[in-house]
Amino acid sequence: MEKGRRGRDLRIGDPERELAMRLLGEHFAVGRLDVGEYDERCRLVAAARFRSELEGLFDDLPAPRPERAAPAAQRPPSRTRPVPAKVALAVGVAALAVLLLIVARQAALLLLIPLIAVLWFSWRR
Repeated sequence: MEKGRRGRDLRIGDPERELAMRLLGEHFAVGRLDVGEYDERCRLVAAARFRSELEGLFDDLPAPRPERAAPAAQRPPSRTRPVPAKVALAVGVAALAVLLLIVARQAALLLLIPLIAVLWFSWRR
């Protein structure tokens, strides 16, 4: 590895490569690159491992260019449970509680305490 040239250079991943190819496509579409240049630069993007390798492909082109902060904005969303699932859980527990009150009358009150605890802790996740 060339440590002098890439001393503090960051590695890139597929999202950065895809962004660079899309931006090269925009330059190709407006006529700034011919077919051969576009093809060669796309091959270099596909083989790029470091940010500096991508930046060098845009030295002679105006905006749009890949920005240093752009890939961070493309992070996948966090895997949290959607709000409708929480609402469905609350409705289900409430319906079960009402059913227990109707069927078991007095004993249902004792069963409501654990049901409320389950609802409370699952809602807060």
